[in-house]
Amino acid sequence: MDERRVAEVFRERFGEDPQIVAVAPGRINLIGEHTDYNDGFVFPAAIDRGLFIAASPCEGDCELFSIELDQGQHFDAATIEPPPTESWSKYAAGMAYVLREAPKDPKHNGVHSGKPASSLKAVIGSDIPIASGVSSSAAIEMAFGVAWNCLEERRIANKELALFGQRCENEFIGLQSGIMDQMASAMGKKGQAMFLDTRSLDIQYAELPESLTIALCDTKKSRELAGSAYNARRAECEEAADSLGVDKLRDATLEDLEKGKDKMSEVAFRRARHVITENERCRQFLQALRSSDQRAMGDLMRASHASLRYDYEVTSAELDAMSEAANRAEGCVGARMTGAGFGGACVALVERNCFEAFKRDVESAYRSAVKCEGEIFQVEAAEGARPLT
Repeated sequence: MDERRVAEVFRERFGEDPQIVAVAPGRINLIGEHTDYNDGFVFPAAIDRGLFIAASPCEGDCELFSIELDQGQHFDAATIEPPPTESWSKYAAGMAYVLREAPKDPKHNGVHSGKPASSLKAVIGSDIPIASGVSSSAAIEMAFGVAWNCLEERRIANKELALFGQRCENEFIGLQSGIMDQMASAMGKKGQAMFLDTRSLDIQYAELPESLTIALCDTKKSRELAGSAYNARRAECEEAADSLGVDKLRDATLEDLEKGKDKMSEVAFRRARHVITENERCRQFLQALRSSDQRAMGDLMRASHASLRYDYEVTSAELDAMSEAANRAEGCVGARMTGAGFGGACVALVERNCFEAFKRDVESAYRSAVKCEGEIFQVEAAEGARPLT
């Protein structure tokens, strides 16, 4: 899938050239899971698999078409309100909703508020694995955000556009997610991962070694976050923060947690322990990446998966099997689940010249462990959401 294909289908469907073609990438997260809604640190990278959109303004309802699903959707951008219908178009509809509403987040400057989104006719096409934990939903949000931003000359910076995408998830979709997915899709840089402080939104880019490539290890077990325990995990973190007398778990230390252990449930304690230790692993990963300490990077990734498995309880039999298979495979520096969990994919850093052997070994070991097929993709760190024409 590329920009030429979506433009071609747009012409076939609407009989004219699109006024804009744009792309928004998916993302992997090297380390730092379930920390973003705790104001912590994350370490994602945009990837060279993305969602492409070809669009033009139109009269009446928005008219959308998905190439992969061979399916059209309609909604009225001027009147759409939550809750959304259960379809892929809810992410586009949610962006229309938040773009016309006054910003509630103090990080917004408010300049772009209150302007209704114009109706669009649009074709989308994607090569992002769906429901695998690499944030195809954020890519849809950012792609439509870029389209409206350019066509209506709103002049919204990509960092602020990511905040609109988070509001789409929180206020329209009903998923109380953090900012990582949208920020990674919006602010990615080719060849680099981003150490993101989700409180200040400061980004430190870190170049990935040329000798390493990224493997996306899809378990082929999909997940649905809004209907899962995701929101419950956030509530458990808030319980722990309240018990410790801090605004967010970002502000707590392990010493604080041990002292306050008797003030919270055992489950909240373990959730907090994961978040506090995961934030520290993010800091250490930045140093390991900058010093090319591959052993430390691998140890940190494996420790992250173990923490997500036992303290946060968001892995699955498939994710555990995939992580174990990847960590044993030739050329693997380190592997862990990526995304929110409950299914999806693992991410691994792999010696570039060993990738084909790694792919063969992992797919075989995973098949033997869970009696179903997984799929390994080679991806690279890529540029963030942007117009192409």
